[in-house]
Amino acid sequence: MGKLLVMPLRTSRPLETGNASSRTTAKKNHQFQTDFSVWKNAPRERTAAYFPTYSAVSKSIQAAMRAWVREWFVSNMEILQRPSSAYAILVYQCTHPFSGRPTNIFTYEIQQTDTLNRAFRSAANKLGRQLKVLDTKRLPWFTREHYFAYRSREVVKYVFANPRALYRMLHVETMLMDAILRFSIMDIPEIGLEEALFRLRRTFRIQLHRFSEHFDLSIHSDELLDIATDALVGKLAAAAAQPVPLAA
Repeated sequence: MGKLLVMPLRTSRPLETGNASSRTTAKKNHQFQTDFSVWKNAPRERTAAYFPTYSAVSKSIQAAMRAWVREWFVSNMEILQRPSSAYAILVYQCTHPFSGRPTNIFTYEIQQTDTLNRAFRSAANKLGRQLKVLDTKRLPWFTREHYFAYRSREVVKYVFANPRALYRMLHVETMLMDAILRFSIMDIPEIGLEEALFRLRRTFRIQLHRFSEHFDLSIHSDELLDIATDALVGKLAAAAAQPVPLAA
C-alpha cells in the first residue's frame, strides 16, 4: 500500500440544507410535538424491560449518527485525499450499531476490549462492499489506490493501529447513552423533567460537537433526542400491547 498522504482539508459543506429560518421553525415545531414526559415511564434498573428498552434507544441513536456521517462523507469526498482521516470515518460508518450486552453496556465502550473487537469485526465485514461503490474516478490514481475494495482489511488494520479518531467517535456514543441513563433514572426524579431535559440537551450538544474534528454533529442534537424518545415510545407501546396471561 502506498504512503499515506497528509494534505490540508478543504472547507467542508455543512450538514444542513435550507435557509436558517426554515430550519429553526422546523426544529421548534418538532420539539413542540415531542412529549419528553414519556421518559418518566422509562424502565428502571433491575427490571426485565431495562436492557431491551435502552438497547433499542442506543441502537436508534447509533443508526442515526452513522446515517449523518454517511451523508457528510458523500458530500465531502475531498476527505479521501487524506486517507489517514478518511479511514477512521469509513470504519466508523461501517460498524453495525452495537446491540448491547445484558449488563449495562449499550455501546462500543473503548475500555472494553471485547466490544472494540466486535466493532472492528463489524466494520471488516462491510467495508469491502462500501469501497466497491465508492466513487473515486475523479481522484488521481495515487489517491484512488488507497480505496480499492481488496484493501479493506488494510484499512481496518490501519485504524486498529491508529485508533484515536475512531475511539473519539465511539466514546461520544457512550457518553450520549450515559447521559440518557442519567436523565431518565437519576435526574428526572431528583431535579424534575424541565431541568433534567435542559442538562440532557446541553450534554448532547457538547458531545456531538466533539464527535469529529472534521465536522460538527451538534446541529442534530435536538433531532437525536427526538429519535431516542421515539425509540422509547416504541418499546413502551410494544410492552403495553403484550397479552396478559390468563389465570389457570
